[in-house]
Amino acid sequence: MTYYGIVDRIQPKHKSGVYGRRKLTEEESKELEYVLKNTGIKGITWDDFIPYWTWVKLLWRVPLFYKLKKLRDIEKGKISLQHQNEKSFLTKRILISDSILNNYYIIKKDMDLFYGLLDNFSFKDVAFEKIMKSKGGSELVILERSSLPKNIKHYGGENGTFSYGLYCSHPKDENQIIPLENSNELIKNLILEETLSAYEALGAKRIVIEDRTIFQGNAGGTGKGVKTDSSGKYSKEILREKTFGKGTFDPERALKDKYFIHDFPNIKSTLTGRINGNQTLEKFTETVNLNAGLDVDVLGLYKANANFQYTRSWYFEVDFYDKNDL
Repeated sequence: MTYYGIVDRIQPKHKSGVYGRRKLTEEESKELEYVLKNTGIKGITWDDFIPYWTWVKLLWRVPLFYKLKKLRDIEKGKISLQHQNEKSFLTKRILISDSILNNYYIIKKDMDLFYGLLDNFSFKDVAFEKIMKSKGGSELVILERSSLPKNIKHYGGENGTFSYGLYCSHPKDENQIIPLENSNELIKNLILEETLSAYEALGAKRIVIEDRTIFQGNAGGTGKGVKTDSSGKYSKEILREKTFGKGTFDPERALKDKYFIHDFPNIKSTLTGRINGNQTLEKFTETVNLNAGLDVDVLGLYKANANFQYTRSWYFEVDFYDKNDL
């Protein structure tokens, strides 16, 4: 998966290109194996320090320990430029790939490379590891806000403005990116707006969408319009309630630029039934996953998402005008 870090300006010292940690060469790997075999102290007790040969053997190991440190420094060194982008004058970008991090995620020496993008996390090493290991191995692309590639689109359309921070690829369109923080809330609103737009284009009179998820404690959050029963389980939250005057019946507009609603069988069948028939009322419940395929471990790095229940049960009620009256 690809994650994006949008910053104001990338420093000149950070050349555009692919960054990672250098792996040991074949010769260095063999040397490391030899050193590891010969620097242990197993089998030596205090009584062994008396004979002269023991001291000689320990002194002989000193340069091996030096070599061990040197090889470990290479293996777990700073994240540095591995391949420079010769076309860096077009777009300044730092690409950090999990495949060449050597399975080492400590970034204490590399904080300047991240431009504060991880500062909101209490445990930056843990956050970096989860992001990079996401979906079996990911990439983090750090870009200047003023020179974003033309193929990267804002989820809000042409008028959307990118803020400083961490983003990820849109679950349904890799050319769009969405902010990582509060992405579950954003995805919820995108699904709701797509649904309302589709039904309105097919002549909806009234639409009600409620969250009727049953869960314990505060796993789902609270908000305006949330009602609970005596057991403390959330029983109902009105997500959207809208009424419309007589409009149009436009199937093409109903399905245009829709990314999420095609994944929900009941929503899709309602749209198909309305387009091909003249149904005027539909009530149904749909299971909606608010992570939409994004990595829950990564989303859970944010405090607002701690213990968040992504699988929700939404109730839909849609009342349409008769087609013959439109």
